[in-house]
Amino acid sequence: MEPINSFEREGNTIKVNLKVMFYEEGDYFVAYCPALELSSYGETNKTAKSAFENALTIFLEETMSRGTLEKELLSLGWMLQKVPEAKYKPPSLNIKELMATKLRPSLITERISIPV
Repeated sequence: MEPINSFEREGNTIKVNLKVMFYEEGDYFVAYCPALELSSYGETNKTAKSAFENALTIFLEETMSRGTLEKELLSLGWMLQKVPEAKYKPPSLNIKELMATKLRPSLITERISIPV
């Protein structure tokens, strides 16, 4: 079973699994990832998802190029697990509590691979 939120480096690629919430706010759809405090929006769920994927790619490319990805993850509450293999563990989030808000979001797990 894939972890809910994870970052794994595999050669020249970062593999990312993230929970992303989608909800309507006024005339727009918002895509929000609590584990990264990263969001985007669009006029449809599809455009919000596309904008989120673009924002995530920019976030990862920028933090990797500056060498600050680990610092950013740690500042967001992630922990580095070193045994048996190095991987980042996200902060614990109460998904049930988030789902119970007035926003009534839908959740998806976004899995992407980013060349670095």
